[in-house]
Amino acid sequence: MRTLLAALLTATAALAQEPAPARPASTDTGVNKLRGITFLFIDVKVSDLRTEDGDLRTELRDVVELELRRNNVAPKEAPMVPNESTVPLLTVDVRFDRALGRSAADVELSIRDTATVIRNNEKVLAVTYLQVKKAVAASDTALPREVKARARDLVAELIEGLRKANGR
Repeated sequence: MRTLLAALLTATAALAQEPAPARPASTDTGVNKLRGITFLFIDVKVSDLRTEDGDLRTELRDVVELELRRNNVAPKEAPMVPNESTVPLLTVDVRFDRALGRSAADVELSIRDTATVIRNNEKVLAVTYLQVKKAVAASDTALPREVKARARDLVAELIEGLRKANGR
């Protein structure tokens, strides 16, 4: 019994001294999918738009376009009905939640691009990047300002991802 215990302790000590196997460096796959993007078509969708929201759709598009231009990403105007050739397509989708006195909205920023299915090497259109932020305000009149701020935050995160993916 003592020899078995001694052998077990010796084997455990030997294993503890061996270096751990090297793991591959972790990669942020969301950022990697942004590699090579130098321009983006822009589309802005707003649900449940009210008169107090003003011209929110146009203002959001201007915010996104300005941030992209500042960071050397060329924005392009998406057609009214985006088609398969309109890629990569950056979409800002705002969904308001104004039930029971709440003033909130989900701001979603996504990029639709061509992707290749590994199984059969087929090219498809897919959402390759997606981020969502919640905009909350004390009143309906302050909500559009919060929505624009969250959209600006999402674009800043996207631009940081583009920089990492493209080595800038």
